[in-house]
Amino acid sequence: MRLLAAAIIVFATLGPALAQEEPPPLSVPHTEGVVEQIAASFPPPPDESGGGTTGPVVWAQSFLRAGATLMQLHFSDISFDTNEFFQIEIVNRNGEVVQTLTNETLAGVDALWTNIGWGQSLGVSVYGNRGGTLAFTIDAVSFDKRGPVLESIIGEDEREHIYRYEGQFLPVVDRVQGAVAKLSIIKTAGGRQIREVCTGFLIGDDTLVTNEHCVADDETCRATKVIFGFTYNTIGQTPGLEQYDCQSVMAVDVPLDISVLKIAQKPGMRWGTLALAAEDVLVDQQLFVLQHPLGEAKQISEAGCAVFEAVSPGRSGQTDFAHLCDTLGGSSGSPVFNAAGEVAGLHHWGRMVVGRYSGSNRAVRAGLINAFLAEHVGSVGDHGYDGQQAVDQ
Repeated sequence: MRLLAAAIIVFATLGPALAQEEPPPLSVPHTEGVVEQIAASFPPPPDESGGGTTGPVVWAQSFLRAGATLMQLHFSDISFDTNEFFQIEIVNRNGEVVQTLTNETLAGVDALWTNIGWGQSLGVSVYGNRGGTLAFTIDAVSFDKRGPVLESIIGEDEREHIYRYEGQFLPVVDRVQGAVAKLSIIKTAGGRQIREVCTGFLIGDDTLVTNEHCVADDETCRATKVIFGFTYNTIGQTPGLEQYDCQSVMAVDVPLDISVLKIAQKPGMRWGTLALAAEDVLVDQQLFVLQHPLGEAKQISEAGCAVFEAVSPGRSGQTDFAHLCDTLGGSSGSPVFNAAGEVAGLHHWGRMVVGRYSGSNRAVRAGLINAFLAEHVGSVGDHGYDGQQAVDQ
């Protein structure tokens, strides 16, 4: 068995107590950033509007957080005449458009978090009719500020970025990796807002699975960006990166630590969907995990990644299996794959401090996930999960 890593960071435990004597494992998303309150409004107050802008730009303002590598803005109190033409552009430090907001995209919306821009600044420009009815406030900015790392490496850290991977499952990884996404989540905790990260995966064109401890309700869902294509190429670029909005929670289960989300714009039609395994794993079965540890670009854990125990305690009863795959905070919600590229489990717990599971992580078993989806979600169409695949438990 692989050697255990020495350093372990202990966090408070979330979720129901386990039906076992050992201390419960750790199950928290990784804290990636902070939220700061700011105050910028359009149209600006009269004493701030002198001089104005020239050309097509009606109003422009930039927001800088030195040293940040990603930023996001919160718009509130949005109002406008439905017949009014305008365009709001959010651009990153390189002048690349991160998101464009119009009267059509903002119809019925009074507040939103923008797409995430990479870099330490975001610019906002308003184009349209001068003296129109458009009004909004930018009241918060979120940017990365890393929290403590939930360490769940088993022995030597053998995670690899996808572009470097040349292992035995390369053809399978190439086929399935697109459907795995980073989830960037704005949450309120202890009276303050923070940014957390998890991982999730598509089982239908607009249907994504992650952990309940990541996204449990519609309010959290609406403050979540689902990011596909966050994968480095050989020169450190992420050329295919796209962001999608989480629309609603379709189904959730606390004992299984599973949440099924509806995603806007059917990303599965571009990024593909995953199939769940019809049978549960066996001891020593070879696995691999695709994940966004710490919210970083997509990585794979394959070396030494195998089943440690086929049936293990979970949040409630024997819902899990234990595995030896390297993960970190932010890997919650990752798909654990079998050799065929089927989802054999939903990763959700890092290793414990002491006891039997101090040298392994845990994932919810595919059979239970199938049964839950068949009962609460059903078929999600030709491009994804079919409820008829459910395994009786």
